[in-house]
Amino acid sequence: MGPGASSVLLRRGHLIPPLAAGGLFLIVAALLGPGVVWGDTVQYIRIAHELGGMPVHQAWFTAYTEYCAHPSSGLQGTGADCASAAWAGAGPIVGVHDRTPAYAAIFSPRIGYPLVSLPLMTLLGDQVGLWIVAVLSTALAGLLVHRIARVVGLGRRTALLSQLAFYLLPVGLDHGTALLAEGPSLMAALILVLGVAHLLRGSRRRGLLLAVAGYALVYFFKYSSVLILCVAVLAVCVVMVIVPSSRHDRRVRLTGVVALALTLASFVIGSAFGLPGVEHSLQDTFTWHFTLPPVPDPWVKLLFLEGNFLGTFVGNLPLNPGWVLVAAIGIAGIVLLLRRRRPDPSAWALTVPAGLGVLTVVGHPVYSQSARLGSPVWVTMAFGVGIAISWAVDRFASRRRRSRRAPVSPLAADHDLLGAHRPTRARRDAAPAPERAAPGPDAVSSA
Repeated sequence: MGPGASSVLLRRGHLIPPLAAGGLFLIVAALLGPGVVWGDTVQYIRIAHELGGMPVHQAWFTAYTEYCAHPSSGLQGTGADCASAAWAGAGPIVGVHDRTPAYAAIFSPRIGYPLVSLPLMTLLGDQVGLWIVAVLSTALAGLLVHRIARVVGLGRRTALLSQLAFYLLPVGLDHGTALLAEGPSLMAALILVLGVAHLLRGSRRRGLLLAVAGYALVYFFKYSSVLILCVAVLAVCVVMVIVPSSRHDRRVRLTGVVALALTLASFVIGSAFGLPGVEHSLQDTFTWHFTLPPVPDPWVKLLFLEGNFLGTFVGNLPLNPGWVLVAAIGIAGIVLLLRRRRPDPSAWALTVPAGLGVLTVVGHPVYSQSARLGSPVWVTMAFGVGIAISWAVDRFASRRRRSRRAPVSPLAADHDLLGAHRPTRARRDAAPAPERAAPGPDAVSSA
C-alpha cells in the first residue's frame, strides 16, 4: 500500500467515530421502540394517506384509528368505537378541532414528513413508518452537529462529544424520535446552520449552496419554522456586528445579507402560496384551535401570555435541577469558545439553534408545549457541553503534567478544543486572518 492510499485511509478513519455514534443512537432508539401517536401526528397520518390517494374522510378515520391504537392520552373505548367517538368529537385530544378548516390549514402545507414516510407507512404501518423517518433524521442531525463543530474549528474529540450530547439531550432521544416533524425539520435547519458556518469561514459558494438547500428543506418539512430560523441567523449577525472582534468582517456582512434575503423570501413565498402566518398562529393559540370566536387583539394577548409563561418557566426551574445544571455547563462552554483570543466568526453559528428555539417559544408561549418547541436550544447546549468537557480534560491533563514536572509544549493544552487540525477547504477560502500568537495552556480560559 502506497503513501497516498495510507493517507486516504487515515482521512476516512476520522469518519468512524461519528458514524459509530450515529449507529449507537439508532440501536438505542430501536430498543426503545416507537412512541405514542400525538394529536399533531394525526394530521401527518391524514396528510400521508391523502397524498397516497385515499379519500379525505377515510384518511381522517384511519388517522383516528391509529391514534386510538397508540394514544398519547387515555380514550374511552378501543378500535372502531374509539375512532368513531373521535370522529364525532368525543375525544379529549383529537376529534374536537382536527377537522376545523383553519386548524387543518396549518398542517396541510407540511407535506415533507408524511410524504417521505408514506412508503414505509404502507409497508410497515403508520406508527413504525413515521418513527423510522424521525429516528433516521435525528441520527443524520447528529452527524451534522459533528460536521458543524469541525467546520467552526473544534477538534475531533470536542465534535464527537457534542454529537453524543446531542443524542442524549431531550432534542435527541426524546423529541427527535417522536412521531412528529421535529426530527426532519431540525435536520434541515442544521444544514442551513452548516451553510452559515461555511459563509462565516469564508467559503462563499459552499456556504450559499448549503444555506439555500437547508432553507428549501425546512420549507419542505415544516414551513412555519423557516421565518423564525432566518430571523435567528439575522439576529446572530446583528450581534456579531456589535462585537468589536467581528464588526468589520466582510464574511459577517455577507452572511447577514444572505439571512436578510432569505427572510424577505419567506414573506414573499408565504404570501404567494397563501400559507398561514404569525397572525393565523396567534388566533389558533387564543381560540383553542379555532373552536372559539377570533380575538380582536392577539398581539396584546401575546404580551400577557409571555409574562405568564415566564413566571411559570422560572417557577419550574427548581423542579429540574439536572437539566438546569446541563444547560449551565453548555452555556459555559459556548462562552469559553466565544471569549477566546480572536475567536473565529464561524463560532457564532453554534448559537443559531438556540435562537431558533427561543424565538419559537416566544411566538407560541404555551408552557405545556415549550419543551418540544424550544428543543433546538439543546443543540447549542450540546456544542457547549462538548466544549466544556474537552476544556476540563485538557486542563486536568495539563495540571497532571505540571505536577510531574514534565516539559509541556505550549501547543499541548487545549489542542483538541481549539481544533488544531489540518486546514479545511473552508479555511483556505477564508479571508486571511491576522497572525495570532501560539496558544498557551490557558488559551481559552484566560481570554
